[in-house]
Amino acid sequence: MNTKNPFKDKALSSLLIKFSAPAMAGMFVNALYNIISRIYVGQDVGANGLAGITVLFPLGLLFLGFSALIGVGSNALFSIRLGEKNHEEAQRILGNGFTLLTLVSVVLTVFSYLFLDPFLSFLGADEQILPYARDYALVVLPGYLLFGIGAGLNNFIRSSGRPKTAMATQFIGAFINIALGPLFIFGFHWGIKGAAAATVCGQTVSFMWVMWFFTGGDSIYRLRWKDCFLKKSIVTQTLAIGFSQFAFQIATSLLNVILNHALLKYGGNLAISAVGIAVSVNTLVLMPLLGIAQGAQPLIGYNHGARKYKTSIQTLKMAIRWGTVIASVGFVLIEVFAGPIATVFNSQDTALITLSARVLRIFNLFLPVISLQILATCFFQAINRPLKAALLSLSRQILLVIPLVLILPLFFKLDGVFLAPAVADAVSTVLAIILLKRYFDKHHQNFFFSRKHSQ
Repeated sequence: MNTKNPFKDKALSSLLIKFSAPAMAGMFVNALYNIISRIYVGQDVGANGLAGITVLFPLGLLFLGFSALIGVGSNALFSIRLGEKNHEEAQRILGNGFTLLTLVSVVLTVFSYLFLDPFLSFLGADEQILPYARDYALVVLPGYLLFGIGAGLNNFIRSSGRPKTAMATQFIGAFINIALGPLFIFGFHWGIKGAAAATVCGQTVSFMWVMWFFTGGDSIYRLRWKDCFLKKSIVTQTLAIGFSQFAFQIATSLLNVILNHALLKYGGNLAISAVGIAVSVNTLVLMPLLGIAQGAQPLIGYNHGARKYKTSIQTLKMAIRWGTVIASVGFVLIEVFAGPIATVFNSQDTALITLSARVLRIFNLFLPVISLQILATCFFQAINRPLKAALLSLSRQILLVIPLVLILPLFFKLDGVFLAPAVADAVSTVLAIILLKRYFDKHHQNFFFSRKHSQ
C-alpha cells in the first residue's frame, strides 16, 4: 500500500490552503445551486413554492445530521489513526462508516415516505403550501438518501489526502442540478417537481463518483467487504465524536420547525418564504466557512494524533482568521445589497422583496464572528473532545435560539423571530472563546496573538 504522507513537507498555510480551498469551493458551489434552484422555483411557482421548499428544509437537515453523525465522527477517528500511522484500523473505520451511513439513510427514507403528510404538517406546512411541499418531497427523497451516504464518504476522500477529488464530488452534483433545473422546471413544465428531479440527478451522479473512487478508482484506502462488518469500538467512538455535529444539525432542524410555526403565527406564509430566501443567501457565506472547517479538520486531527498539539492550535487560529475575513465581506455585501438580492428570487412580489431584505439584514447582524464558533466546534471534534464540541453546537441551537424564538416575539412580534438567531450567534461566540482560551492556556498558547510556530 502506498502511504505517502499528504500532511507533511509543506508549510502549515500551504497545507491549509491545499485542504480548505477545494472544500470551500465545493461548499460554495453547493450553496450556489441551492440558491439557483430556489430562484427558478420563485420565478416559476412563486412565494408558495418557496415556502414549500423552506418548510421541507428541516427534513433535509435531518438527513444531513445523521450523515454528519457518522461521516464527521468516523472521519475524525480516521484522521487520528492516520496520525498514529495505524493504516489497517483506518481501513476498518472507512468500511464501518459506509455501513452505518447506508443503514441510517435507508431507514430515514422509508420512514419519510410512510409518514410524509403528518411529518410535513409537523414541519409547519398549512393547507395552502402542503401540496407544494408534498410534491417536492415525493421526488427529492431518493436524492436525500444518496446525499446522506455520499456526503459522509466524501469526508474520507478529503482526509485521505485528496481534497480536489472531494471538491469534484460536490461540483459534479451542483453543475448537473444547475443545468437540469431550468430544463425540468421551464422546459418540461414540471414546476417544483422539476427542481426536485434535478436535485436527485445531481446527487445520484455524485454518489456514483464517490463509490467509484473507493471501489475502482486510485484511492489508497478502499471499501473492502471484510471492513464493512460493524465493530463495536469503532461504532461507539464514531458516534461519540460525531454527536456534536449531529446535535447541531438536529437542533437546527428542530429550530427550523419552531421557526416555521412562529413565522406562520406572526407573519404567515409570506414570512416563511422571506426566511427561505434569507437562509439561502446566508449559505453563500456559511458554506465557505464550513469548507474551511472541513479542510482544517484532518490537519488538526492528524497533528493531534501525532501529539503535535501546538501545530493543531496554529491550524485553528489560521482558519479562524481566514473565516473572519470571508464572513466580514459577506456581512457588508448582504447589508448593502439586501434589496437587490431579494429581487433576484421574485421580481414581481413587492411585499416579499421588502420583507426578505429586512430579514437578511437582521439575520446577519453578528455574521462576522460566526466563523469562530463554527471552527471551535470543528476543533474539539477533531481532537476527540466530543462533550465540548456538543456544548458549542447545542448552545446556539437549543440553549439559545429556541428559547429566544419563543420569547422575543412576545416583545418584538415578527422582528423578534428574526432577531433570535443573531442574538444566539453573539452569545455562542463568547462561549467558544472561553472554551478555546482554556485549552490554549493549557498548552501555553496565546488566544489572541500567534506565537512563533513550533511543533
